[in-house]
Amino acid sequence: MAAAVVRAIFLACIAALAAGCVSSLLAQRIVAPPNKSGIKPLFADWEVLKHAPQAFAATWTVGMDAPPASIAVASVEPGDYGFVYELRLEYAEGGAPKVAFFNSYFRPAEERIPASGPSRGTILLLHGYLQNRNYLTPWAVRLAQAGYRCVLMDLRGHGASTGAHISFGAFESRDVSRVLDDLGRRGWDVSQVGILGVSYGASVALVTAGNDPRIASVVAFEPFASAERAVPELMRSAFAGEARGISDKQFAAAHLKEARIAGFAWPDADIPAALARSHAPVLFLHGEQDTWISPAHSRELVKLAPRGSRLVLVPRETHISLPLQIEPFAQQVIDWFDAGSRAH
Repeated sequence: MAAAVVRAIFLACIAALAAGCVSSLLAQRIVAPPNKSGIKPLFADWEVLKHAPQAFAATWTVGMDAPPASIAVASVEPGDYGFVYELRLEYAEGGAPKVAFFNSYFRPAEERIPASGPSRGTILLLHGYLQNRNYLTPWAVRLAQAGYRCVLMDLRGHGASTGAHISFGAFESRDVSRVLDDLGRRGWDVSQVGILGVSYGASVALVTAGNDPRIASVVAFEPFASAERAVPELMRSAFAGEARGISDKQFAAAHLKEARIAGFAWPDADIPAALARSHAPVLFLHGEQDTWISPAHSRELVKLAPRGSRLVLVPRETHISLPLQIEPFAQQVIDWFDAGSRAH
C-alpha cells in the first residue's frame, strides 16, 4: 500500500512538472517574433504581395526603446494607380470559401498620377499575425486612390521589423504612437488619424485608440477581445496538429507566463479597457463563419466601443476570406474614415 501511494505521488509530480514544462514552452512560443518562426504565411506567393513594395513612395525605419526594436515603415501617397482588384470566391456547402479567380494590378508609385488636391487625411494600416505590411498594400493603394495618405508598418517581430517578443498590443500600441510622432516630424497631418487593422493588427489598433487621442476612427477586421481566449481558439483551429493535447489548463498557465517572458503587463494590452478610454468610433467587420477568431469577440467589443461604433457581420466569410474582399467594403470604409475626420 505504501509503495502504491509513493508511486501515485511520484506520477502526480511528474505530470505537474510536464504540465509546467509544456506551459513554459508554449508561452515562449506565443510571444516569440513570428518572423523567426519559419512558418510561411498564407498567400505569400501571390504576385500582388510580391509586387507590393512597388507601391511604396518611401520606406524608412523608426527606432523604439523599452524594449528596443526597429520598426519598418512605408508610405503610399494619394493618386491614380489604375488600381484593379478582382476576386471571386466559391462557397462550397459546409466548406471554407476558395479563391476561384483573382487578378490585381496597380501602377508603381513613380508612375501614379498624383492627386490634384489635398489629401483626405492620414490612414495607418496594421497587418495580422504572421503577416507583414505587404498584405495590406492593396488596401492602402485603394485608399490612396480615394485621396488618403497611407502608411504601413511591419509590427514588431513581423516582416522587416525587429523585436525580441510580441505583446498583443502592450508594446505595439506605443510603437504606433512613436510612428505617428515620426510622421508629424516629417510634415504629415497626424492630428486626426484613421487606422485600419486586420486580426492581430485590429486589436493593436483598438488598444492604440484608447491610448492616443490622435486616433479619430478605426476599421477593425475580425479583432479579438482577449488574448487569453483568442490564442487557444486560433491554435486549435489554424494549428490543430500542434495544439492537439494542450489542455485549457496549460493554455491558461502559459498566458500567465507570457507577459513575464516578454516583459510587459497584461493591463497594457487590455482591449475592453482601451475601448472605455477611446473616443474613436469603430467599424467592426467580422465573418460569420470565422472559426479562428469567433464573431463573439466583435459582438462583445462593439458593446464597449465609443458611441457611433457599428458591427457588420458578413455571411459565409471566414477569418481568411474576409480581409481579401476589398471592393465590397471599400466605399463603406472610406465613408467611415471621412465621417471620423468630420466628427473631429
